[in-house]
Amino acid sequence: MKKAIFFPIASHFLFHFYEIAFPALAIPLTLSLGMSLKDVLALGFPMYVAFGIFSLPWGLFADRFTNHLTLMIGFFGCAAGSFLAATSSTPTGIMWSLALIGTFCCICHPAGMGLMSHGGESRGSALGIYSVAGTVGLIVGPFLVGVLNWLAGWKLAYAAMGVVSLSCGAAMLFFRIDESHISKKTTEINGGGNDKGFTWGTVILFFWIVTLGGLVYRINIVALPAYLEMKAGLLVRYFHDMLSIPTMAATTTMAAATLTSLIYVAGIFGQVWGGKIADRHELKRLWFFFYGITMPLALLLAFLSDQWLVAVAAVYVFFALGIQPIENSLIAVFTPPRWRSTGYGLGSILIFGVGALAVYLVGWVSAHWSLGVVYLCSSGLVLLILVNIAFLFRLTRGRDLRNRDDI
Repeated sequence: MKKAIFFPIASHFLFHFYEIAFPALAIPLTLSLGMSLKDVLALGFPMYVAFGIFSLPWGLFADRFTNHLTLMIGFFGCAAGSFLAATSSTPTGIMWSLALIGTFCCICHPAGMGLMSHGGESRGSALGIYSVAGTVGLIVGPFLVGVLNWLAGWKLAYAAMGVVSLSCGAAMLFFRIDESHISKKTTEINGGGNDKGFTWGTVILFFWIVTLGGLVYRINIVALPAYLEMKAGLLVRYFHDMLSIPTMAATTTMAAATLTSLIYVAGIFGQVWGGKIADRHELKRLWFFFYGITMPLALLLAFLSDQWLVAVAAVYVFFALGIQPIENSLIAVFTPPRWRSTGYGLGSILIFGVGALAVYLVGWVSAHWSLGVVYLCSSGLVLLILVNIAFLFRLTRGRDLRNRDDI
């Protein structure tokens, strides 16, 4: 299964690289296009919507055909969108280039997680590795695009992303992944889904919580790089003096991008830990615990600056990303094996489709108040999530929802 693991990992890495690259380049784009930050962030709205709305169709496609074919299409589609972005000079051109990237980049979730949830000996740990790959993309993304922007501008960054995506798609042409075992699986108790007797009300509540979590996740993704650029200038003077960067604006962007990358390193440890304990403990209790930790941390982020902001943001990201293998395991519990990719597609359409509203939410709140108030809103959303998970406890009383392999 090494080949089966490599390509989902690569696709998830690239997804989050693309995801964080746009907000990390938001300030340079405002200078290049002569637009406000609010208007530049709005250019990413179609991409973030596409992350969600196309996930379900791609999940159906993957269950109908193969995850291998679906992932390969995703790599080539991302390459096309990246090269189009690199050759665009107008807001409209950039917006539609990003939308094309979003349409194909989202394939990693239904096809990638669908493949890995069937192939690992321990589902939680396998999904933890998958989540780590995405976090690595978040970590290196801001730093690399910051360096590329410093060297030659934001267009070079998108051209480089296109080359990497094209290379991955071409590599898949020479590898075969046997998925015949997936089509033979029937719905089992260990695989989850309706065999566990979940009512439609319980399933709907679960995916409603997933939707709220996606909105909270996207708020931090969109807001954090710019928030650090405005309130955590720890590395600005150091970079400016040591690297002799000609403009202070480019220095500030690179410093904030570097801090963002360092903060997301904490997310790797959170995902590894979350994946391991997801195989050992009851899932919905872990879900509640992790969100319970993130709520006061989001509240603190609204009032901090400099080193304290960076430190608390790192702890917040540890738990916020540690939720991912737990939540992805729960999606598998609620989904029959033969519709696993479709189940992850449904989760993605809710997480990333509705989560795309965060682009406008962050822009609107920051324009009327500040980016700090954005984190006040985020903490309120987490409180709502905790209330809903508590209600899920009531609906699933006596049900021990644990990770079990379905292979």
